[in-house]
Amino acid sequence: MHKSAFSIEDACIIKDERFLYPDYVPERLPFRDAQIEEIVSSLRPLLRNGKPQNLFIFGPTGTGKTVTAKYVIKELESASSRAKGLYINCFEDHTRNAVLNKLCISLGNAVPRRGLAADELYNELLQTLKTKKISPVIVFDEVDQLIKDKTSSMLLYDLLRANEQHGLQIGLVLVSNLYEILSFLDGRVLSSLSAKNVKFESYTPEQLKQILNDRAKIAFFNNSLDQDAINLAAAYGAKCNGDARVAIEILLSAARMAENEGAKSVNINHIKNAFKTISPRALQKAAPFLDVHEKELLKILCEKDALFSGELYKLYAAKFSSPLTERSFRDKLNRLAELKLISLKDVKEGMRGRTREITLAQPKNAIMRQIIE
Repeated sequence: MHKSAFSIEDACIIKDERFLYPDYVPERLPFRDAQIEEIVSSLRPLLRNGKPQNLFIFGPTGTGKTVTAKYVIKELESASSRAKGLYINCFEDHTRNAVLNKLCISLGNAVPRRGLAADELYNELLQTLKTKKISPVIVFDEVDQLIKDKTSSMLLYDLLRANEQHGLQIGLVLVSNLYEILSFLDGRVLSSLSAKNVKFESYTPEQLKQILNDRAKIAFFNNSLDQDAINLAAAYGAKCNGDARVAIEILLSAARMAENEGAKSVNINHIKNAFKTISPRALQKAAPFLDVHEKELLKILCEKDALFSGELYKLYAAKFSSPLTERSFRDKLNRLAELKLISLKDVKEGMRGRTREITLAQPKNAIMRQIIE
């Protein structure tokens, strides 16, 4: 009888890899008790139909900001039938219209296929919250992608106004790596927001070891992961500014390698080989949300060491029957620079005055692997 190529019985390392996914919310969050308590105390008024304290959660990548917010909101939803967590990834939805559309859909509203104007969506959102008697806590992850667009950042003012003018209890949780990002907000928005700061520090190597050991107990079969392998993955995460997500991703990548080669356990060689498969976090976060024009610009830059903006535009325009205007092209360059995927340097170019030299800000092979292939 033919043996299936997908025999579960052959698996002896990974028991359940879902516990190693970035969106997994653990039942226990070690080393974040102080931050959990700050978030809990800020949102607790919702339990008595009061007004929650808005929050600004900041700190380096991979320090548990988003997972901690989701953890607390999950507990809040269990304690109150009125409370509902709504999550917005501002890489994906970074315009006023897109965010309002996402919020309406998350609350069960069928948005017409033709779409609605932002003001219509806003009124629809207000009506739904009143009808369903919901007090939402809206998490804006990577909120810098929203705030840097002045018109989109006014969406926050819309939501804050809903509290003041319509008697709704809406909690806002802004999450970012950048402490200074709130300074980009309009003064009226910043004043109405009045957010409490919650700082997340980088994990230490010892803390990362415990986090990885906790995940290993539920994600792997017994004796399938050497302690030296965990220690090495933790050390790599510590080197990446205490990034737990990177360390966990390395474990998953190494375990898959070990299973593919028929090994009985994950060792330090698997971990070292996994280092080569991990893309920089800036690239990982941005890649799923790049459009065809942004990807083409990166592809061209992968083929060249450096290009002036005029040269890049000519090469780019030749790839499309309807290329972006030069102004839209410059906007794309600025966005890629903000995402830390390219570097822009002002230079003088002979008699033509000033131009910009454009180079990649991430390893070429990582861009090819993550975006182009």
